[in-house]
This record gives sequence, structure tokens and C-alpha cells, in this order.
Amino acid sequence: MALEEYLITTIGSVVTCYLLGLYGQSCVWVLVLVGVSALKTHMWRKRQKRIMALQAAAIREREVVMAQFQDLPAWVNFPDTERVEWLNKVVLQLWPYVGEYGKNFIQEFVVPQVKTQMPSMFRSFKFTKMDMGDIPCRVGGIKVYTQNVGRDRIIIDMDVAYAGDCDFTISVAGFTGGMNQLQFSGKLRVILKPLLPYPPMIGGISAYFLEPPKIDFNLTGVGEMVELPGLISTIRSILNTQVCNICVLPNEVFVPLVPDIDATQLYFSEPDGVIRLKIIEAKDLENRDISFIRKGLSDPYCEIQVGAQYFKTRTINNNLNPVWNECFEAIVDAVDVQKLRLELFDKDPASKDEELGRLVLPIDMIKRTGTINKWYQLEGCEHGDIHLKASWFDLSKEKDDLERSVVESDWLSADKPVHPAILMVFIDNVSELPYPKAKLEPSPYVEVTVGNNSMRTPIKEKTVNPLYNSRFIFFVRDPMEQELKIQAFDNTTGRLLGKLNLHLERLFSETDLQVYQRTFILSQGVHQSFIVLTMKLLFICFLTINCLIIMLFIKDLIVLLFHAFLLCRELRPVDKSGLADPYISVSLVALDGSQPVQKKRTGIVKKSLKPIFDNQFEFDMHSGDIHNYKILLKVKDSTNYGVFVKPPVLGIAEIRLDNYDYAKALENYWLNLDSPSRS
Repeated sequence: MALEEYLITTIGSVVTCYLLGLYGQSCVWVLVLVGVSALKTHMWRKRQKRIMALQAAAIREREVVMAQFQDLPAWVNFPDTERVEWLNKVVLQLWPYVGEYGKNFIQEFVVPQVKTQMPSMFRSFKFTKMDMGDIPCRVGGIKVYTQNVGRDRIIIDMDVAYAGDCDFTISVAGFTGGMNQLQFSGKLRVILKPLLPYPPMIGGISAYFLEPPKIDFNLTGVGEMVELPGLISTIRSILNTQVCNICVLPNEVFVPLVPDIDATQLYFSEPDGVIRLKIIEAKDLENRDISFIRKGLSDPYCEIQVGAQYFKTRTINNNLNPVWNECFEAIVDAVDVQKLRLELFDKDPASKDEELGRLVLPIDMIKRTGTINKWYQLEGCEHGDIHLKASWFDLSKEKDDLERSVVESDWLSADKPVHPAILMVFIDNVSELPYPKAKLEPSPYVEVTVGNNSMRTPIKEKTVNPLYNSRFIFFVRDPMEQELKIQAFDNTTGRLLGKLNLHLERLFSETDLQVYQRTFILSQGVHQSFIVLTMKLLFICFLTINCLIIMLFIKDLIVLLFHAFLLCRELRPVDKSGLADPYISVSLVALDGSQPVQKKRTGIVKKSLKPIFDNQFEFDMHSGDIHNYKILLKVKDSTNYGVFVKPPVLGIAEIRLDNYDYAKALENYWLNLDSPSRS
């Protein structure tokens, strides 16, 4: 700690103690301030130690590694990751020019986005100083993918770390503050695409972080006087949000390398699929609400993160075994490397929320399995388990898949509606926007809305012909009824510059459900502007085998439950000819798992893996008892395997009626059948 900072801290402490004694305050306040000061000093020393280690590695990596080599076990090696010291030497020489580009990037993209999130009194936010320093970022290792990669691209993963000497100063609302000793680390994916048969052989570069990078920094100026753990975590959260919005999947940074390249090829890549997640419950969580002044139980909630997509469950107060039963859907752009991250916290309004445990699952494991539904032990805690269900869904361009979208029984009773499709929107550019006022050029942005979900492009300063190259993805509840709303606004005045409404139904008449680089008209009064759009509709479908379709509704509110029309597809074959003789057993079972109350069955369909059972079943019960039962469906094979062998079960599905709204009918829902077993 510098002498100046030491003197300021010492004098401030003496003056504070004197004032507390002068006004007769309790000595407890002295202990509180000492604790806060000790915590701040501890955090400062940890950060300084980490910075010095990273800077030492950046300057003389070989010496640092050799000094620690005796602590490493002999088996530590990374065969698929290469050390590229030559690249770090190139970056070192390029760093001054990278710094200049970074300044322009911050002014053009970051500052306008920060201003839009600030209250009006802080709209004067600006950078008064930006120095990227002399210590460059480092690439710790590179992995080049050679398998399962398209011939039109090269995919590279880099471990990137920065612990440099950059210095930023900002001015806002008459106050001046800043930030230095910035550190970050993360895995960066670089995609060179498309590959060309002529120089420079590469059409463009796409770059994004697979997961949010770890970021830390030191406050200076005004910020240094209020550098407490709660405040710095809040600032870090805002910074993480901005980074995620710019360069964490599904957001990417693109740099075209040739002038005549089709920008849509760079910006409009399809996702790998969709993951549907249900946070069911947790048990045996740690109790973090025990203190000297009160004793209670933890108030747990769960945070879910897939790339830059963030979700949060509701908080369950005073419960170590919370039940959430909340469903979420997330887009997956890189299934081979992306992870599903869950963190459980204890909600504490008076201080920082405490972590109760965490869980990380590779999404490619979920894809290989199709569906997981199990308990997992939480990490980072002494005890605690979480029960979750996750299913992988592919994306399809086939119109028939809209009606064949698989919806399992758990999703039927979800707390929020699930979606059968996604809509991809790419806004290329807008031209000939009107002036909001005479001789005042607009600073336009475009807001895109589907249903209740709205997204917006970056703000382009003072232009009537903005180039956006922005991609958006929306979940669609009803592709035949919903519409896409596009509005252009001036950020300076807030005035509407033009609007456009497009019904999604029109995509069904297009080839591959896509409108490619088509010009539409933005209207505002008598003025017309032009916007170039690409839109694509993709259906969320479960492409694994063993599915069953069902129709369920209440026939009579007094005594009858009506269940009709069963259809299976792609059942697993069991006999030598690759076929089966399936039938379906339909049982009404109490939720407590007792013996079936009523049991019925369909007829047998011979030699078929896609049987249709046009049967009707009625179960006698009172409408008030419906929520105490579930319907159990078993698809069985009727082939005679002998006296001592039970016929195999081809698949099992159940529909819980405890959350079923009997005022609505379930029509044409596909249920995924659980893995077959011998029973």
C-alpha cells in the first residue's frame, strides 16, 4: 500500500473514532468499522497478489512455470491443447493498435449501451481517459478442431487471460472516477468462416466467449472511497451484463475480411438446439440464516445460466427442502462446449446473498442422453442435493414437425407455457430514416418484439442510414397467430421513426420457412424508410424414438374422465423381423404410488412400429378427486415369449393430474416414452 494511501486511511480512522466518541456513540461502531476495514484490506491484498502473479506470468511465463513445476504431478498434460508462444509475441507487437481499436469499440458500442441503462441524471456518462497500457493479454493455449467441423470453416478455442496496466477515467454527473488493474480470463472461440478459394482465403472472423469471463478490477478516484464488497459486486454485475450482451454466446463479434462477402453467412448461423430445463426441488440444504440476532432457515433460490442467458427461480422462504417446479428454455449455440450452470443462494435482504451450492453439467451429455431426470449432489457446500429434469431438442425446418412437437407430461403442467418454435431475425441495415427535428440527425436503434419479449439493436450515432448486422432469437408460442413487430426510434428524442408488423404465418409459404435479405418498408406517417431483413422459423422437436400422442379432456364435470385416440411412432423393435405387436395399457393410479384404481387397455396392432389405437376410455371419478391421480401409460409387446417370460415394456409415460386444468383439453401432444425395461 502506498504511503499516501496509508496516511489517508490512518487519519480517516483517527478522525472517525474521535467523532464517534465526541457524539457519544457506542463502541460497537468502532468494531464494525474495523471489521469493514480489515475485510477491504484482505480483499485488496488478495487482488494485488493475483495481479502480480498474472503479470509475472505475462512477462516471463517460462520462469514462473519452471518455479512451480516441482508442485505439479507427472501426469498433468493437455494433449489436445497447444502452447503458442509465437502468437503472444505477435499480440505484443500488435497491442498498441489493438488498444486504438479497443478505444473506438468502447466509444461506438459500449458507451451508448451504458447510457441507455442509466437514469436521466447520469446520461452525461463519458470516458475522459482510456489507456490500454503496455502489458497485452495472453493466450494460454489453443485447440483447433479437426473433427465434426464443416468444410467451410475453422474453429479455434483459446484460453485468454489479461492482467495488464490499463487505466480508464470516467466522468458522470460532475463526478470523476475510474478503474485500473483490470483482470479477466475465459475461453474464447474464434471461427474463421467462410473459407474462400481466393486470397485472403478467409471471408471473416467470428469471436465469442463460451461462458461469461471472470472479471475483476480496482476502483480509483471517487470510487476508491466507497470500495466495499457489496458495491464492487454490483458494479461487477453491470460490467458482466455488458460483456455478455456483446461477446458471450449467443452474442458474437464479427470482423469481415473481404468487402464482397455475404454478411448473413457471418452473422446468421443457426443454433445447435434448445435445452428445456425443469428445476424441481432441493433437499438437505445448508442453513445460512443462523446469527447472533436471529435464528431461522435459509431462503433458497436457484440461478441458471447457459452462456449469456440467465434465469432465476422464485425464493422459497424458511425452507431447507424447497420445491420450485419451474421450467425454463435456453438456446444452445455450441453444444460441444457449452455448460449448464446452476447456483443456489440464500436470499438475504440485509447483506450479500450466500451461496448454498452449485452444479455444472455439460450440455453435450444431456444431448447424448436425450432426457435426464435425477438428483445431483451440490458442489461447494457440505451437504445438499438438487432434483432437476433437462431435455434436449433439435431444430427442424419441416412444417410437419410443428404438429409433432414432443411435449412430455412434465411440460404439460409447467408453470409457464413451453414453445414449439423459435424465430431467428437478422437486421442488416435501415436506410432513409426521417429526421426527428429539422437539421437534427437521429441516433437510431431498432426494437424487435415477438409477444411480450423485446430486444433492440445497438445505437448508431447521428445517421439516417444505420448498419446494424444484429441477430435476434425469439421463442414463439403460436407461429400461426403471432406477429413480428419492428420499430425504429431516435435515442436522442425518443421519437418513433418507423414501424412494421409482419405475421409469422407468411413464413409457411416461403422456401425453408425463410425470408432472406428482403427489403421491407418502415412507415411513419407519409414517410417511408427501408429495412433489410432475414427471418427464419425453426421448430423445436424431440427427434429421438419412442413417442406417443395423446388427447385428454373432461367429458362430464361430475363423474367422468375421457381419454381418447392414442398413436405411437418409431417404437423400438423387439422381434427378429425388426417389428413388434404393440398394445397400450392405460391405468388410473393414485399419486402416492399405490395399485391402479382402474385399468384398461387398447387392442393389439400386429407387426407395426407406428401403431394407431383409436380407442376411448372412461374412468369413473368425481371431478373434485381428479388432482389426486395420474394416468400411467405402458406400451407393451403382445408376442408370446413363453410361460416364464414377461412381455417387454416398449415405453412408459405418465400424466400427472394434480396440476391439470380440466377446463382445457390436451390435444395432439407428443409424450416421450421413458426407456423400455423388462416388466
